[in-house]
Amino acid sequence: MKLKRLLATGLVAVMVSGILTGCGGGTADNANTGGDNSAASTSGSQGGSANVDSSANSGEIVNLKWITIGNGMPTNYDSWISSVNAYIGEKIGVNLEMEVIPWGDWDNRRNIVVSTNEPYDIIFGNGNNYIADINLGAYADITDLLDANMPGLMELMPEKYWDGVRVKDRIYGVPTYKDSSITNYAIWDKELVDEYNLDISSLITLDSMTETFETLKADKNDYPVYVKNDGLYYIFDVYDQIGGGTQILGVRYDDKDAKVCFTLEEPEIMEQLKVIHDWYQKGIINPDAATLTEGRVYNMWRVAQGWESAGVTSWGPQMGKDVVVQQIEKTILSNETVRGSLNMVSINTKYPEKCLQLLDLVNCDTKLRDLFYYGEEGVNFEYTADGKVHKINNDWALAGYTQGSFFTVTTLDTDEFNQWDEVKALNEAAESSVMLGFTFDTNSVSDQLANCREIWLRYRSEVMTGVQDPEVVVPKIKEELMKAGWQNVLDEAQRQVDAFMGK
Repeated sequence: MKLKRLLATGLVAVMVSGILTGCGGGTADNANTGGDNSAASTSGSQGGSANVDSSANSGEIVNLKWITIGNGMPTNYDSWISSVNAYIGEKIGVNLEMEVIPWGDWDNRRNIVVSTNEPYDIIFGNGNNYIADINLGAYADITDLLDANMPGLMELMPEKYWDGVRVKDRIYGVPTYKDSSITNYAIWDKELVDEYNLDISSLITLDSMTETFETLKADKNDYPVYVKNDGLYYIFDVYDQIGGGTQILGVRYDDKDAKVCFTLEEPEIMEQLKVIHDWYQKGIINPDAATLTEGRVYNMWRVAQGWESAGVTSWGPQMGKDVVVQQIEKTILSNETVRGSLNMVSINTKYPEKCLQLLDLVNCDTKLRDLFYYGEEGVNFEYTADGKVHKINNDWALAGYTQGSFFTVTTLDTDEFNQWDEVKALNEAAESSVMLGFTFDTNSVSDQLANCREIWLRYRSEVMTGVQDPEVVVPKIKEELMKAGWQNVLDEAQRQVDAFMGK
């Protein structure tokens, strides 16, 4: 069932005028509460009504707690949250408390919060935990609350991105609308491209690059392909993982027949794995790749997800070199791409409507979006005379990608162009996976699937970095998988996929 558009109704018209200030605002180039604030009570129930909370109009202020990830609590948290609360208190009658968990502590802290019913109202998450937490009953079903409480984001974000977070036709998470599709780019050191007069538009497939990499290896006495233990994982991106949580189970995104595959056996994957193994044997890939947990700063060539102008704004500066980039796959929209960054409303919040109104405001109100994205005005950033943002420092601790849309952030004064226009265009033109909106219900095969994931994880590093010969090791992996119940997993997944496709 598709989401209804109610923007023409009187109620929503009131919401738009009272909540939003410029949902079509500018954008920016950036990668990343007061002491007596209290969290919402853990008592209460999931919101099931689309009626808008009128507390803002009545003068009532409600307390909400938002748990997210970043570099820990900002040093200027008290003054920043004070400015935020002054703004949102007037707009929607909310007093916000933030908890910013450091990256290294996130998994453990999030698990404790969710599993113990610790009080919170909004929490960041992604596809790694979205389904599991829904099955635990951690999150509110917000499907019927979206139109009335998130009119700005409903208008800004294409409907297909909402489809990406559906579970059994219900919605439990709000996507952060950013680079929410996948586009893979090959990133080349421009100096080498110029020196060897390389036509990188012809160097798209792995096998087409072998001769070039052999030459670079011989001439530069270095590894043209330097990777860590996840190897060249991007080769699986053309397969929708259907909610199974493993690279070896999927449906090719453009397969109208929707065949559930053991991806390692698919001809296109096997051929690429053979090339990777060949590269490893020839010394094109660094010999310690399978054991490395971190890559290196400099790469002659690598593949990353992003957009073309990221070569200028991110990839080149990160490497300290000029780079040129070449798109190597179509732009794909899948459940996995949308679920890369989500915010969920607690099942126990007393104020589900207010939670959604806050997320709508953070996504669509440029003033508030800047406060979350850049930090405190006058401390972390300031506005220039021509309405752009000048960053005073790089101390802001919140991660920008976790909060809301990229497309309503004010641009930086150092930006020569608006890269977010490019990202938005990629999103809107993305080819949707045939599995968009489908989530594999793994309950009946959960034990078998968990065991199969563990088997793959034992082999993954050496397979994806080329250490193992795929023609030898893949049959071995399959044999172990079959003993662990792999066929049951495949059969159950195919049964559900067929039902989803109307077969």
